[in-house]
Amino acid sequence: MSSKAPPTLLAWAGGIAGVIEAIAVQPLELVKVRFQLNTGRNTSIISCARDIIAEGGVLRLYRGLLPELVGMFPTRSTMYASNEIAKRFLLREGGKETAIL
Repeated sequence: MSSKAPPTLLAWAGGIAGVIEAIAVQPLELVKVRFQLNTGRNTSIISCARDIIAEGGVLRLYRGLLPELVGMFPTRSTMYASNEIAKRFLLREGGKETAIL
């Protein structure tokens, strides 16, 4: 069933979801990139994560988070709000809600 929330609330919800996603995924992305770049140095993903933490503590895992957040909030807020608005429009035109919508 389609939500009756206003578009601004949908945009804020999408933006906040994007921020939470970025905060959760950033450490994994950093470890992945470091692991790919330092092919000979790290023997496992765990050792790569340990090296990063040894460099600057746990906060080092969040290096580069700010640019990610700056792009993530507007992207996700637009995506979620426009998806829900398009869904409402299509359903209003006489369509039935299906798995695709």
